[in-house]
Amino acid sequence: MSLDRRAVLAGLAAVAAPAAHAQGFPSRPIRLVVTYTPGGGVDGQARLLARLMAAPLGGANLFVENRPGGATRVGTSEVQRAAPDGHTLVVMPPLAWIGYFYSATYDTKVWEQMTPIGQYAETPYNCYQTKAGTGLDSWEKVVAFARTRAEGLAVGGPGSGGLVEYAVRQTFEKAGIKGIYAPFQGSAPAHAALLAGTVQMQVLPLGDGVVQMRAGATHVVAASGAQRFPTAPDIPTFVELGIGDALVNTFSLWGPPGLPADIVARIAAALRQAIAQPEFIEFMEVRQAFQLGFRDAPTLRADMAAFDALWGPRLAAAFRQ
Repeated sequence: MSLDRRAVLAGLAAVAAPAAHAQGFPSRPIRLVVTYTPGGGVDGQARLLARLMAAPLGGANLFVENRPGGATRVGTSEVQRAAPDGHTLVVMPPLAWIGYFYSATYDTKVWEQMTPIGQYAETPYNCYQTKAGTGLDSWEKVVAFARTRAEGLAVGGPGSGGLVEYAVRQTFEKAGIKGIYAPFQGSAPAHAALLAGTVQMQVLPLGDGVVQMRAGATHVVAASGAQRFPTAPDIPTFVELGIGDALVNTFSLWGPPGLPADIVARIAAALRQAIAQPEFIEFMEVRQAFQLGFRDAPTLRADMAAFDALWGPRLAAAFRQ
């Protein structure tokens, strides 16, 4: 075989290679890692996605594995180390990575290394909820209560540092109250602490808080959306109360570094089909307060870069104090 012929065949093989990865995918069960404890909002989304993505992936077996700890670092590291073959993915609110980078949980910009697959939902990043029956059924009452206590207000949330702790610190400062932020390994244990009276308020995504409010367990007294949420119009925003910034949380699916483009496309197509199912729409938009909408990998990558450029300097300044 001549050198030229070898070069031609090598070139053809290189062109064909990207399309070859997905031919045998999936070849075993697909693990959806959740970086929080069972029972929280991300966990619920992941379990429904695992079931609804099975058929579009040819009847694949998808299962959820909870790997909480380290303010999302334990589960994220598990996916970072995984083979880039599509069989280990993470269901993640990825803006958390940016917040935790600037509060020193991560020493690298992990979102630049991981492979985005697609975004499927968003909701106001933070809401504040209090236990029903405590009398703290408005933000004004929460402030008045905090000012009666030397130690101020105890607020429980998912992990130390990051955008959540930043928001709580900002609220304390802007509202002129004292308090502490108590980190837990996810929304579920923070909610248990709220119901037990260990903390007086919990911070979590609005989509999760609305479920608990509608069940009669809590009062949601404020949310971080740019405007009041259509399905929860009685909840005032951080901006109108003067206690914080408008901030929207996003939820998406990611793979390990180096995940081939054709496998990304195959998983993204399954994700798009899953979130269009009436069951998923009912779970996310009707029962909770999420807005569904698919954003592809390049858009998700660009959105993360833009958010980092906007929020990185203020987070860096806040956590250097």
